[in-house]
Amino acid sequence: MPSNPNFNRSRPFHQSLLLLLLLTVLHPTNSFLPPLNPTKLIIKPLKSTVDRYEISKGLVQDRLASISINDDFAEVEEQNVFGVITDAFTGTLFTLLHLPDTCGIKDSSKNLRVLWVRALLNSYNQINDPIAEKLLPKETVGLVTGDAKALLKPILKFAEWICSRTTYIDNQVEEFDGFREGEKNVVLFGSGYDTRALRYRSKTNLNFYEVDLPSVVEGKAKLYEMYLRENPDGIEKVTSRFLGKDLNEYKEGSLISDLESLGLDPTLPTLFIWEAVLFYVNESPKRRIFTELYTFNKSPERNENSAVVFTDSLKPFLDVPFTSETDRFFDGLQADLVSHRSRWGGAVHFATTVLRDSSNSMTALGEHLKKEDLVMSYTPTQSNNPKILHSPSLDNAWYAVGYTWQINGYTSPVEAVDAKRDDGTFPMKLDKDGILKPYATRLWNEPLVVYRDSSENLVCLTDVCPHRSAPLSMGTVEDGSLKCFYHGWSFGDKGECDDVPTQRSVSVEKPEAQKKFREKVTECQRRHAVVEKDGLVYVWRGELLEADPRLLPSKRTGDMETQPIDSVLDYAVDYSYIVENNLDSPHLFYLHDGSVPPIESIGMMSKNLPELRLRPFQDDCGFGHLGRFGDTGRVKKLLRFDPPNIVRHGGVSGFEEEFHIVPVAPGRSRVLLRQHLPKGPILSTITSIPKMLPFLTALVNQWNNHIALEDGAVMQGQSHLIEDMDAPRMQMGGLGDDLMARYWEWRRKAYGETNPWFGTLQSAPKQKPSIPTGTTYGDSASIIESARELNNLIVEVKESVGIKQKYVQQTPEPIFAPMNSRNYLRALVLDDFVKSLFQGLEPSSTMLKTERSPYGEETAPREKALDGSRLPGAENVGKTAPTVAGLLAAAATWGVIENAERFGLTQVLDRVAVAVSTSFGN
Repeated sequence: MPSNPNFNRSRPFHQSLLLLLLLTVLHPTNSFLPPLNPTKLIIKPLKSTVDRYEISKGLVQDRLASISINDDFAEVEEQNVFGVITDAFTGTLFTLLHLPDTCGIKDSSKNLRVLWVRALLNSYNQINDPIAEKLLPKETVGLVTGDAKALLKPILKFAEWICSRTTYIDNQVEEFDGFREGEKNVVLFGSGYDTRALRYRSKTNLNFYEVDLPSVVEGKAKLYEMYLRENPDGIEKVTSRFLGKDLNEYKEGSLISDLESLGLDPTLPTLFIWEAVLFYVNESPKRRIFTELYTFNKSPERNENSAVVFTDSLKPFLDVPFTSETDRFFDGLQADLVSHRSRWGGAVHFATTVLRDSSNSMTALGEHLKKEDLVMSYTPTQSNNPKILHSPSLDNAWYAVGYTWQINGYTSPVEAVDAKRDDGTFPMKLDKDGILKPYATRLWNEPLVVYRDSSENLVCLTDVCPHRSAPLSMGTVEDGSLKCFYHGWSFGDKGECDDVPTQRSVSVEKPEAQKKFREKVTECQRRHAVVEKDGLVYVWRGELLEADPRLLPSKRTGDMETQPIDSVLDYAVDYSYIVENNLDSPHLFYLHDGSVPPIESIGMMSKNLPELRLRPFQDDCGFGHLGRFGDTGRVKKLLRFDPPNIVRHGGVSGFEEEFHIVPVAPGRSRVLLRQHLPKGPILSTITSIPKMLPFLTALVNQWNNHIALEDGAVMQGQSHLIEDMDAPRMQMGGLGDDLMARYWEWRRKAYGETNPWFGTLQSAPKQKPSIPTGTTYGDSASIIESARELNNLIVEVKESVGIKQKYVQQTPEPIFAPMNSRNYLRALVLDDFVKSLFQGLEPSSTMLKTERSPYGEETAPREKALDGSRLPGAENVGKTAPTVAGLLAAAATWGVIENAERFGLTQVLDRVAVAVSTSFGN
C-alpha cells in the first residue's frame, strides 16, 4: 500500500475502491441500514422461570409472554447470498486497507466498515468523532480524511443511519453523565469499533463495559491499546472492560452476573445502550435478557437509577413505529418511556427508557432524562394545540393558507421545485413584465393578501385598501412594499402604511403631517398574524396579539428525513365534505379501486374491502382509525383528524400525507396536500439527479389530480342533494362511518350557535370611516343585510377583464383540479392513448373494477378490455388510473402543457386532445 495518504484520482485502484465502497453501501444487508428481516417474526410464550426478584420478574415475564402469535418462532435469518458475498468481498477489501496495521484485527467486515464511515462523517462535520480516523492505518486513512474524501461525499446520504444513531446515543450519554456527582456505569451492547469509551475517557466518573462477539472485543482492545500508546492522555483509568460473548448464548445463564464478574458495580447508576445488535439476537435469549434488564434495579442492594437506551430493533415485541404502542409496551415492563422516535416503519426504535423504582414510580434519573412530555402521536407530524381537540373551536388556531413558493410568485409545484435552490429556498419569480404579484386568498370568506416586506418577513392584510376599498391583491410588491393598484398607497414592513403619493400634494413639505396621516391609515388596516414554517404559510384566526407560534404543527425531531411533494387542489364544495372524504377509508377501496396503485402492501383494491378492519383511536393530536387486513393483521395504515381542518394519512412505512383543507368561502375550498416520501438511499439518489425531482413532482401531482376528479364529482353531487334538496348528511351508517359521526359531534360544538364565516368589512379599528356604507340597498345595516339575504340578483363580478390588471373575486383563483382540470385531462388523453395502443386496456372513464374472490378467481368484472386479441396478456382487467407507462408519457409532456399559453399552443393541444379522444372512443 502507498505510504502517501493523499489521494491520486488517476489511480485505477482508488477508482475501484470508490466503486466498491459505493456498492457496499447500496446492498441491502450493509451496516448503514439495519438488516431488516423480511419474514414476520413469530413469538412463542416464554416458559423459563427466574428465581431472583420473583414478583417483578414475574410481571415482566408475563408481559413479554403475553405478546405472542400462534406459530413457532423463526430464528434470526441468515444473510442472503448477496449479503454473504458482499461481506466476504468487503472483508477482503478492509483486510487490504489494514495491511499496514500491526494490531492484528481479525474482524474486517461490518464493524470496520462503520469505523471508516465514522471517520468520513467526522471529516465532513456530520458527527463529532475525531478519534475514529486515529484508529485507522496512517497509510490509508487519507482515503476518508484527505483529498480523496471529495469522491466519497455522495455516500454520506447513505450513512444517515450511522450518523443519527451516533448523535442520539451521544446525547443520552451526556445527559446521563450530568446526573448527580460520582461514578456511573455505561454498558454498551454491539457497538463494534465505536469510539465512545475513548471519546468520553476524560469523563472520569463514567465506567464503560462493552459486550460484543469475542473476535470484535479482541480487536477493539488492541485498537484501544494502540491509540493510548500513540496518544497518552495521562488518565489512570481502565478504558473499558470487555465481555466477549454471543448474546444468543443467553438462552440460559445470566448476562448481569457475567457483567458483575467483570467488575460492574450494581450500587452505581447504570445506563445500558443497545446499538444495532438486537437484529442478530433470537427471541428466546432476547426475552431472557429483557427480563434481566427491566428488573435490574428492583433488588435492594442495587441502585434504583437505571435506564436502557435503544437505537435498535425491538422485534418481536414491537413492530410498529407508534409512540403510543411503544409507551404501552414499556409500561408493561415497569419502565417509563422518556424519549422516542422510530425508523423504517418500526424496524428501528430510538428510545430511552427508565426503570421504575420498587414502588413503580419514576426515579430521579427518569426526571433528569425526561426533557419534555412525549406527544402520543400516531404520525411523525403532530398538532400542538390539544386544547382545541377537547374544547372544540374554529378560532384561536393556525390555518395553512399557502406554500412558501406561492408567496414567492410560483403558480405550479413543478415549476417551484425546479427553481428551488440547494438551501431549500425559492428565488422570487417575477411575471413577464418584471412585476411580483402579492398572494391573494380567503380564509373563512375573509379576503386576505400576503406579501414579503423589505426584511423578507411575511405580512398578511385583509385584502382591502383603507382609502377607497380597492382590492390590494390587484397591486404589486415593489422593494418590500405592497402598492395599491388604484392610487399607489403602499404598505411596507409589518403592514404599516409607508407612502401616500397624493398626501405629498396636500401636505407639501410637512413630513410630520404626512407621518401622522400614514399612522391613521395603518390603524384602519386589519392585520393578521402570519408565520412561515416548513414551507407552509399559516395565518392565525383570532386576536393578533394572542397568536402563539408554539401551537403550530411540528415534525418529531430526529425522525427519518422525508422528501415532501406539494400539490394544490381546488374544490367547489364546502370544506366539511373534503374532511369527511379524507376520513373515509372504505371509499378508497371502491371509488378509487384501480386508481390507487394495486400494490399488495397498499392493498387498496375492492377485492380487499371485506378484509378491512378499522379500530378507532384518539391520541394527543386528534382522532381517527387504524386500519389492517383481517382480524390478526398488522396495522398498515391510519388516518386522523387534527382539528380544526387537517386530515393526516400515515403508514408504518414512514409515508405520510397531510391535507390542509382550507375553508375558503361557502361552497369553495382549497386543499394544500403535502406527501412525505421516506428519503432512504434509493430516493436520495433519484432526487439528486438533475430534473428528477420536478419529474417526480409532476407524476405525483398528476396522480393526485386523478383522485381529486373522482372525489370531486361525488362530493359535488353530495353537496347539491344535501345543501339544496335537504337530504340528510348520513341516513344509514356503515364501516368507518363512526368517524364521520365523531367529526360532526366535534364540528357542532365548534360552530355552536354562531356563523363562522366572515361577512362584513364595515368595522374599521379606531378610525371612523369617511363614508360608512352607501351600497345599492341604502345605508341602513339591517336593510342591507335583509336585501342581501332575499335578493338573488346581487351582481357578482367573479372576474373582470382589464388592460393593466384584472379583478378576480374568487380568490385564490381556482387554477387547480378538480375545479380546473383542463391540463390534467390533456395529459389523460395521452395516458389513455398509451394504454389503448400498447396494453389493450380500457380508457379511464369506464370505472373498471378488480373484484376477486378470496380464492383469486375473477368475479364478474364490470368491463373487459377493448380488444383482447391486441396483445398477449391483454385479457387482464384494466385499471382506471394512469398506468406506469401512461403516467411516464403524460409526465413527459408536463412542460409543454404547463407552458401551453406561453408558447401559443393552447388551441393546438385542445385540437389534438379532441382528435385523439375521438379516435379511441374516449
